[in-house]
Amino acid sequence: MELHQIQVIYRADEDRLLCRASFKAEDGLQEVCAWMTRRLVRNLWPSILQTLETQVVLDKPTAAHAKTDIVGMEYQASVETIRETGNFDVPYEAQVTGYPLGETPILVHKIDFTLYANQPIRITFSPAQGSGFEVALTLTVLHGFCALLKDAVRQAEWDMELEMPGLAAPVQRVLN
Repeated sequence: MELHQIQVIYRADEDRLLCRASFKAEDGLQEVCAWMTRRLVRNLWPSILQTLETQVVLDKPTAAHAKTDIVGMEYQASVETIRETGNFDVPYEAQVTGYPLGETPILVHKIDFTLYANQPIRITFSPAQGSGFEVALTLTVLHGFCALLKDAVRQAEWDMELEMPGLAAPVQRVLN
């Protein structure tokens, strides 16, 4: 199945993030839904950053020394591209024909990353018990997911700042 859309929103009634991913299938759109808790997101963010930096080393070994800055630049470029194409503005399509894991979102207990050089990053979302799901995300889509995650955490007001490396404001210097 081909990834169609991703949505990450804060649900105040659950005090969790709801991640919805829809996939194009022969019989229409299939959707998987997952709850992400504050604790999971707090632990997930450093793993995402480490994964992005490791992918830079795999894809561009000669640039390994600048992996943090490259991740920041790739994030900026990806988010800008997504914004320019209007994909952040497209409403999530609710016309789903099936739910492979059921209509009730799974409660994500663990997230694993699988990386290969010059390949999409595979992310496995697993509950404590039962079936989870795996998605393969290009770097651009993963950076878009990061932007959605950052926005949802900001809306949740969890006193947690998801910072992308290499994007710190330049230091102001004064010459005497």
